[in-house]
Amino acid sequence: MTTRERLERKQERREDWAAGREQKAAQAFNGADMSESVTGIPFGQPILVGHHSERAHRAAIKRADNAMNRACESSNMAEHHHEKASGIQRQLDRSIFSDDDNAIKELEKRIAGREKERTFNNAINKIIRRKPKNESTPEKVEELAALKINAATAQKLFTPDYGQIGIPSYVNANLSGNISSDKKRLVRIKAQAVLNEAAEESENGISIIERNGWCVVTFAEKPDYGIIKKLKAAGFHWARGSWLGSRENLPEELNEVA
Repeated sequence: MTTRERLERKQERREDWAAGREQKAAQAFNGADMSESVTGIPFGQPILVGHHSERAHRAAIKRADNAMNRACESSNMAEHHHEKASGIQRQLDRSIFSDDDNAIKELEKRIAGREKERTFNNAINKIIRRKPKNESTPEKVEELAALKINAATAQKLFTPDYGQIGIPSYVNANLSGNISSDKKRLVRIKAQAVLNEAAEESENGISIIERNGWCVVTFAEKPDYGIIKKLKAAGFHWARGSWLGSRENLPEELNEVA
């Protein structure tokens, strides 16, 4: 199961829990009904102290109060689960998971978009910081307009933002950091894709690559738990889609493949 599929299942569970709580809240709200048709007590009638109806009246109020508390609790929990489900949906919408089928394509697209944005920001600052530095002139506004920046936005660019004119340096610094992180991820994902492809093309669905006394074991499909248990016992650990460990500790069943 991929990361995206696991999150989608978590989201479904949250929505199921919310629906269950909403149902309980509706039932509890019905239990809090103090209408005459339900309790037999006329609307607005006070408790008749000393009357034979006093005990039943007090019991009806207590039941309604308890039911209302349960209804509010369930309603609040339903809202909590809906909020958690919405948070998972936002994560699904904005995230690129390494085991997504289109992870390489989407990462390359995001890198290109961020690099384009960084280049655009640099072009803006080059215009703004040309002599007279950080001062608005008709020529600069016209050049910014050629970049499809309207006059109002251009004016804001010449207004200090925490002492900085134009696009603040932290904006491009953040972009550069994100670009660097995505490029590193892209290298790892491409490397793992090669291992996965080798496993899929092998006759037994297993790829074992040796590297300086260590080996990388990749399965085309999830192996039996017995194999996983033996790999763990041999000191192998899971890392980004493959099992890594010492070549000399490779379980006997996999030694035959290697």
